[in-house]
Amino acid sequence: MAVIGLDVGTAGCKATVVHEDGTVLASAYRPYSLSAPGPGMAELHPHVVWRSVCAVLAEAARGQDVRAIAIASLGESFVCLDENDAVLAPALLYSDVRGADEAEEIKSAIPLEELFAITGMPLNPMYTLCKLLWARKHADYLNRARRIMLFGDYIGYMLTGEAAIDYSLASRTLMFDVRGKRWADRILNRFDIDAGLLSSPVQSGTAVGRLRRSVAEELGIPPYVTLYAGAHDQVCAALGAGVLNAGDCVDGMGTSECITAVLSEQPDVRRMLSNIFCLEPYAAGGYITLAFNPAAGAAVNWYRDTIERERSAACAADGRDIFAEMESEGPDGPTPLLFLPHLAGAGTPHLYPFSRGMLAGLTLSTTRGELYKAFLEGICFEIRLNAERLADLGSNIQKLICAGGLSRSDILMQIKADIMGIPVTRLAQKESGTMGLAMLCLTAEGVYADYAQAARTMVKTDRTFEPDPSKVQVYAEKYRAYSRMYWAAKEMMKGERHVADHIEG
Repeated sequence: MAVIGLDVGTAGCKATVVHEDGTVLASAYRPYSLSAPGPGMAELHPHVVWRSVCAVLAEAARGQDVRAIAIASLGESFVCLDENDAVLAPALLYSDVRGADEAEEIKSAIPLEELFAITGMPLNPMYTLCKLLWARKHADYLNRARRIMLFGDYIGYMLTGEAAIDYSLASRTLMFDVRGKRWADRILNRFDIDAGLLSSPVQSGTAVGRLRRSVAEELGIPPYVTLYAGAHDQVCAALGAGVLNAGDCVDGMGTSECITAVLSEQPDVRRMLSNIFCLEPYAAGGYITLAFNPAAGAAVNWYRDTIERERSAACAADGRDIFAEMESEGPDGPTPLLFLPHLAGAGTPHLYPFSRGMLAGLTLSTTRGELYKAFLEGICFEIRLNAERLADLGSNIQKLICAGGLSRSDILMQIKADIMGIPVTRLAQKESGTMGLAMLCLTAEGVYADYAQAARTMVKTDRTFEPDPSKVQVYAEKYRAYSRMYWAAKEMMKGERHVADHIEG
């Protein structure tokens, strides 16, 4: 028996066919482009995403005995449909600056602690509610909307005709009661939003419906295939890593880096807010929280494309691995440099978009090998900072499971183990989100009794990196200096936001 995990992301979508034993049988990917109608704006057209989804499903499923599908998707960005299911406008991405003023209005209307107690989310302009309020003021399409969806339930609706959204994705709207598992009347009523426009919230793994016959015929997939409610992309990544119990966590090491940690209980509201951590319903029950750095792989790629542009081009022409070359030139031990990887602002626990990167400790004898390794160290220091804040919530990380493209680097994984001072284990499957979706489907279909049984069969590890005692203490001393860098950078760059506004305006 095989199932399809459909991952709908910001830059592209991927369909992966997975056998019940965890073997990947086929996959297909399609990229799509964002539009930027103005400074700080980012949009994604739902119709383009839908056509891309159809293409990858048809390609991946060809010749496969597929029985079920589940979807993981980006959060926050919403899609508006009219009475004929036509898309009314492009979707504003979570990174779009629009909604900042509306976030202040929400803050004035509902105290932050009350808002978090209801939604489990710290107030931020990225959430759906802020974008909806912006659209109400500055566009007319909300008046014609008959459905308001996020990408996960939008694609599910187009496939089946049923409008259902899982709890984790619903929580990314800032309109969901994470404890009552329903739309939050207090918030909807306060901001005059009709709950009838929103999809029905359901637990991940719930049967949503079977494929529309017309869609099944177009895709070449049997109409008896069932769509099961999936989850927010980070939730699927955690499930696919076998992260099921309190204290377990997975580190998704990609363009951004995100630790998804399972919580033992609902933690103190004030402590969560002080670290700007969210409280998100988990597919396996209970709750998770997310700690992230928005520029991990992005910082590494920036270094390659800016500092090593010519060598990168030469490596590409000769078929050499530029990253392996850069890694081989670094010192064996810690570097004398400190790098703050805030090239796209600060993630948790600061969540300050105007923070900027910083490199300290340069001398005339600094080598490019030291420079690159300092970038890798900075990425790992940022994760240690978040791990310590998670420990304050009772999630004391004893072992870290890693997935994603950056986890393929042995050197980076060893640096992470040395800086964190704990074992770090790399998954054999680079993309754990796909495996999480397969586990959802197969457990719902009764192939596995529960997620724990599914994980024992399907989740496979590649290698564990143990911390080197000779380096742990040196890195601990460097970390004490690193933990002060954010505040130093913020003080030095405090006028930069106003300068940028002047240049753009």
